[in-house]
Amino acid sequence: MKESDIQELALDTKRIVELVCDAAARLALITERPEPDQPLQIVIRWIQHISARAGVELRKQLSIDYPDIGWADEDNGNLKDGRPYWLYDPVDGAYHFIQRLPLWSSSLVLIVDGKPVFSIVHDPALKETFIAEKGCGATCNGRRLSVSNKQNLQVAVLGTSIPPLAQVGPTDRDRALALLGAASNSAFVIRPMAAVSLQLAYVAVGRLDGFWETGNDPGDWLAGSLLVTEAGGQVSTLSGGEFTTGDGILTGNQTICRDLQQTFRMQDQPSRPTDNVVAHQREDADACSRK
Repeated sequence: MKESDIQELALDTKRIVELVCDAAARLALITERPEPDQPLQIVIRWIQHISARAGVELRKQLSIDYPDIGWADEDNGNLKDGRPYWLYDPVDGAYHFIQRLPLWSSSLVLIVDGKPVFSIVHDPALKETFIAEKGCGATCNGRRLSVSNKQNLQVAVLGTSIPPLAQVGPTDRDRALALLGAASNSAFVIRPMAAVSLQLAYVAVGRLDGFWETGNDPGDWLAGSLLVTEAGGQVSTLSGGEFTTGDGILTGNQTICRDLQQTFRMQDQPSRPTDNVVAHQREDADACSRK
């Protein structure tokens, strides 16, 4: 199926949005939490159980309404048979949720031929619902979205996400911190502030001028990426490639993305000797050759 054939799916988008928002509202009512100082594995299993239960309920409803659309979970964000499929993340920003902080979200995206064509990101705390449909734009609570038009990193407000050491290991964590340091030398302010899907939604609405994240986790990015592109923004890898192919995600308007790509490229380049060091090395080599 081609992206242009999305109309053939006859989506009742209003009902789908209601299903996602209602599921998020039920999640927000959960008061139980893991006991303090529980091992990380127990906390992860708890949030996985909560998410799986919400996924089963939504999948049941969508399978009745759209039996020809498949289902993939966040950790296996594709289907091998080529069918369109739903990708659902009931609790994006799991540790916000666990800590009873706001700024977690629920997201649902429809994938056709490997591309997002319809997506929802819902914030149950602020009751904001961001919706995008391929070729039809993006909205928040019915209001049309447009990315920021800032052209100067020195006045830009950016978002990012620093991965936990326990999740990615020291190498990937240190690279994320290095890119944060590099960007902070150019940008006005950087805030790792919310679930990734919400930060992408904030780029779409212009609250953030750009967002980036390291890693290779398109399951976290697909719903929000459609919001950004339908709001007139750009989505790529950190180096400017197709973001679903690896090496992170970078979003914003064209100028902000270009400038951040250059910043990250310079940071990722192997350090080279300064001109003075090179000159001294040449002098030493010449001296040795005369001996």
